[in-house]
Amino acid sequence: MLFNCNAEVKRLVYEGKVARGKQTIATHPAYLTAVGENSRLMEAGKFGKIYKLSITAWVDIRESDTIVIENQEYSVQGVAQRKGGKLALTTVILEKWM
Repeated sequence: MLFNCNAEVKRLVYEGKVARGKQTIATHPAYLTAVGENSRLMEAGKFGKIYKLSITAWVDIRESDTIVIENQEYSVQGVAQRKGGKLALTTVILEKWM
């Protein structure tokens, strides 16, 4: 699979029961594409632009995470993971607020 970016995964860090900010937990080579205006996924992005991030591995990404690509922050809207034989794919729907 082709890669056009490195996706940095940031997750909230807790001290006790209090969130103290986000910390980078992993960086993955990935493929980022914008979702077309006619896609059903755009219905969810009424206030921002929607993107699809594909990673050719089974990775730990959660809807509460933030993805940083080239100093731009994206919020995770959904995660789908598929495995078939030796192929694993994690697809992440991202939203970038305008």
